[in-house]
Amino acid sequence: MKFRGIRNVIFDLDGTLIDSSEGVVEATNYALGQLGEQPRKTSEITGYIGSPLKTMFEKFSQKSYEEFWRHFQKKGRKTIALSARPLDGAGEVLRVIYRRGLKIGIATTKIRVHIDGILSRMGWIDYIQDYVGADDVAQVKPHPEAFLKIMSLMGAKRENSVVVGDTINDVLAAQAAGLPIVAVRSPYGGETELKRSRPDLFLERLSELPSYLEEPHA
Repeated sequence: MKFRGIRNVIFDLDGTLIDSSEGVVEATNYALGQLGEQPRKTSEITGYIGSPLKTMFEKFSQKSYEEFWRHFQKKGRKTIALSARPLDGAGEVLRVIYRRGLKIGIATTKIRVHIDGILSRMGWIDYIQDYVGADDVAQVKPHPEAFLKIMSLMGAKRENSVVVGDTINDVLAAQAAGLPIVAVRSPYGGETELKRSRPDLFLERLSELPSYLEEPHA
């Protein structure tokens, strides 16, 4: 299959284009430690990447989320962007799509300060028309607000846009926004749940994406 008439590609960030799990784990365990909680294993934390931070916290502690959030962001400003690395093929996929004349947007549960640092470090700023982070919306994915907002910023329409993500939250949010969704195998797992959410297309590797997008017509 090919997606026809696409002019806008909206990406999730973590697990789709980059892996910042090392920094997320470090910031999470630092914040838990500040609350007097025990550190968690990497596998316990990475399973929540792509979900609201509060969802993860409520599984780990009954203490103040607001206090946890402050400590997490304090540490995260130092660790998350610095730990981020591009996933295989991500930079080339962005270059190919950009050179075809498609607009690229990002909608993520990360906050803007982390997004800025990551895009700068990856050298991707010129490819991205706009982005929406967790601090730009009242409700994060799986609510559709982030996708609806990035579409508005990009001047995009449902009939000429597609979402690319790696979690069930991306799929549910895209479906709620009335957008087609390409799901990519996540480095953080959750493949069974992802496939059961019935994305329009499932890819083993992000590098396969350009072959499913037609060249835009003038």
